[in-house]
Parts: sequence; C-alpha cells; structure tokens
Amino acid sequence: MKLIFVTFLWWFATPSLSQAETRLVCYLDVTAINRPGDGAFGLDKIDPFLCTHLIYGFTSDMIINCDSYGSTGIPHDKLLGPRVKNPKLKIMASVKSEDFKWDNPNSMGKKVNMTVDYLKKYRFDGLDIYWNMSSSDVPNTPFFSHLRNAFQENGLLLSLALYTETNAEVIYFLEIIVQHIDFVSVLAYDLIRSTEQFWQADHPAPLYSTRSRNVDSLIHYFLEHDMPADKINLGIPTYGGSWTIPASSKLEPPLSATWGPFNKHTGRVGQIPYFEICANIRSSGWQVFGEDDNTTGPYAVSPEQMGNKIWVGYDDVDTVTRKSDYARNIRGLGGITVWDLSQDDFRNSCGMGAYQLTAAISRTLGIPRAPSSAFSVRLGLSTIMFLAVAWGLFYRL
Repeated sequence: MKLIFVTFLWWFATPSLSQAETRLVCYLDVTAINRPGDGAFGLDKIDPFLCTHLIYGFTSDMIINCDSYGSTGIPHDKLLGPRVKNPKLKIMASVKSEDFKWDNPNSMGKKVNMTVDYLKKYRFDGLDIYWNMSSSDVPNTPFFSHLRNAFQENGLLLSLALYTETNAEVIYFLEIIVQHIDFVSVLAYDLIRSTEQFWQADHPAPLYSTRSRNVDSLIHYFLEHDMPADKINLGIPTYGGSWTIPASSKLEPPLSATWGPFNKHTGRVGQIPYFEICANIRSSGWQVFGEDDNTTGPYAVSPEQMGNKIWVGYDDVDTVTRKSDYARNIRGLGGITVWDLSQDDFRNSCGMGAYQLTAAISRTLGIPRAPSSAFSVRLGLSTIMFLAVAWGLFYRL
C-alpha cells in the first residue's frame, strides 16, 4: 500500500514528458530593432516563456573577436537577457550557409574550433545554419561530422533551417548528415513563389491544396527520404504573401496578379507582417475571405486604390493551430519553428493578445507558461497542505 501511495505522489509531482520534449523554435530577425515606427522590435518585447528555443538571425561568419551580433550593433550579453527569466530557454545564434564558408577542407579544424570558441565565449546554447536548398551550396559531410563531435564535447546544439526547394543531391546529403544534427526546421512557406509562379496570387503556405505545392506534401517528401519525424520542425510564417490585382478581378485564388507593394517593415516586395494584416482588417476596411475546404488559410483584400487592390494570403490563429495539431498528432513531428517574432502582433496592436500566432502555437503544443505570482502563491500553499495531509496519511497506512 505504501508503495502505491509513493507512486501516486511521484506521478502527481512529475511533469508531462511529452510537453518537455516538444520544441517551439522562434526566430527573431535582429534587424527588426531598426525598423521605423511601431514596427521596431526592442529586445524587451521578447516573452521568454513563449518558446523553447530562441534563435537570433543572423550573424555573419563566426568571428571570434567581434563585439556585437550581426550588423545591428547589439551587444551579445543583451541577447541573453530572456534566459535570465527563463533558464530553460535555449538561445542559439544563426548563420546563413553562404556566410559560413565551409568549403575549404584545409581549414576545417580551424573553422570548427573558431565556431565553438565563439559560441562558448558569448554563452550561446548552439548554432543554427540557415540554408537555402535551392542554392548550389552543399557542404561536405566530414565538416558536419567534425562539427558535431566538437559540439557534443561542449554541450552545444546544432540545427539546420531548410528553405523549401529540394533535389536529389540535397536529399542525399541530408540523409547522411541527419545523424549529426539535433533538429531540422523545414520552412514550409513561400511555396508558390519557390516554384516561380510570381504572377499568380495564391496562398503561400497551404496545409493541403490541389492547386500547388503544399505543406503536407513537403513534409511527406522529407519523411519518405528517411528524415526522422522527431527531428523535424514544421516552419510557420508570421507574415503574408501579397499581390496586386485589378479592382475588377475575381477574388478567389488562384488569380492573375503582380507582386504586392514594397513593405517598409519587412524591406521586401510582396511580404507583409501579420501585425499589419490584422491592423488593416481591424481599422482599414480590408475584407477577409476563407476557402470552402478550410485547408489553405484565409486571404484578405484591401479597398480599391487607383484601380487596384492588394490581395494577401496568410495564416491566422485557426490556421496555425491546425498546423500545430497536424505536426504533433498527425505527422508526429518534433515541433514547430516560427519565422519570426517581430512580424507577429508583438505589441497587441490588434487587441487580441500579444503574439497571437505564436501564442496559439505554444498553447497547442502545450509549452509550459510561467505562472503568475498570485498563482505561484496559491500553488505553494496548496502543495504544502497536500504534502502535510499526505505525510499524515502515509504513516497511517
């Protein structure tokens, strides 16, 4: 009887392992600190309990004596602030593959050592390599093996973020090096543009679609090429793809269009952050539409201006919730990757809560949240009372 009682106590006090193992990897584009107006993202806006991993994009080549991160002038110690509040948060640096210069076998050992020294000096938990798979930049396998061995010796994480073009050479490489990496973020968005259909407006990241590439087919492609499901993170965007259409055009996708306007916050044509999309819907007369099969995500259309309208396909709270459930419960993936925090509604300017999209993903994955101080007090008192009663009952058994 005592054994049963002790087992019950252990079960009561032990957190769920599935929650602890689920990843929510959140990128932050550090250049967002320099954006104009309300789009500027200060590091104080980071919620340290929202994600399990925080990745700063991007630094340049791993230079051992640099004073700040990337091109922003942010001191390295400022980047580690969220980990003070949440010691469980993993903070990683990210470098673009074209900046990493891994193609010289003669300097392989030196390169690996410099990378490890950089990460340890500035107290990062690991390195992420953001790799455009459509490029010809395919690294040699021995480099990754050497890098992984050095990282394991120093307790560092190694991850890849893969943009979505795939070919036989790339997949062969991934099948070889997958054993050397902790997780892979499959950036399953901008799918229509990655096939060069630039003159056709459609949803850029549909979960299922019969019209074009979709998230499910992309994930299936990786799985059937022996990428372990628990190492895959499904990438979800916090921005929409925008196009310009004639005011007289039909609205249902796909439809003929030209690229959307330049956006001052993203610095790109045809890309608009979610915080602007929801603000336009709330106060600028944009209309929201959804497709009948409810598998692609919504699209929003602006009022007419000079004979044109802006058409935007994007993920809303329902869409990211559905994708998160798909990743964990249908495909059994290791988690979700979000690009990026600065394009979510981090200021709660739309009145539906800060980080609407990322917070919905976090809830769906069951990422533990920081208890409020009041809750902590109540939990502490109730726990003390429970243990006191349990102690008394234990000796009566």
